[in-house]
Amino acid sequence: VENVPHSVEMWLALARLETYENARRVLNRARKALPAERAVWIAASKLEESQGHDDMVDKIIDKAVRSLAQHDALVSRAQWLKEAETAESAGAPLTAGSIARRTVGMGVDDEDRQRTWSDDAAGALSRGAVATARAILAHGLATFPSKRTLWLQAVELERARGTPASLDEVLAAASQRLPRTEIFWLVRAKEKWLAGEIDAAREILTEAFAANPDSEPVWLAAAKLEWETGEVERARVLLRRARDRAPTDRVFMKSALLERECKQYDDALDLIE
Repeated sequence: VENVPHSVEMWLALARLETYENARRVLNRARKALPAERAVWIAASKLEESQGHDDMVDKIIDKAVRSLAQHDALVSRAQWLKEAETAESAGAPLTAGSIARRTVGMGVDDEDRQRTWSDDAAGALSRGAVATARAILAHGLATFPSKRTLWLQAVELERARGTPASLDEVLAAASQRLPRTEIFWLVRAKEKWLAGEIDAAREILTEAFAANPDSEPVWLAAAKLEWETGEVERARVLLRRARDRAPTDRVFMKSALLERECKQYDDALDLIE
């Protein structure tokens, strides 16, 4: 590299052969020699990520984008997103996410941002770049925190490719941001129920009641939880309250079905009539 300081491949090859400390020195020298070469910056970020220095990743990628701009290096948004997916496939999801968050907004007209970012995330996910897609959606939601469609897309991503914990985190955030949108409360409660966390499901539905006191779906979900876990009296009380707060045909029908199952036929008939 002393003789060919402008060879990116030589710098990267040398860094790969070295220990962490030496590789760090090599890449620092490379960045000074080639400040407009994104591959060197990305390699430095991946190196820090590989050592568990997560806090360094965003700093390096931010410096990379600014350095390239200062040196008039033309890198399109599409090229950056491709770099993110490449980094993820190489086992550097934090670097991938940082690149996506920092560059996904480049050159996108304001009126096109939501649609563009939704499409970007869907495309990345279709290619298996989960961390990249997740970062794009996170950026979109930071910009459009009240867009139901983006939250639904984030929920579906976590349901398909995330963990129970990551799905719950997104559902909780969506519920807090859009408390009047029942679906997020209901799905979160159901996930807890299916995981055997009945008390947690009850707590979520209690919060949902506070935000949606007259919601038929919330009342029926709460009653169903109690009914199917053997708490029939609780279900009966909930359905009685539901008939006061959300007196719909479905509420009365579910109430009648409960009484019929409990062999309280006269009560069931009264409810139907």
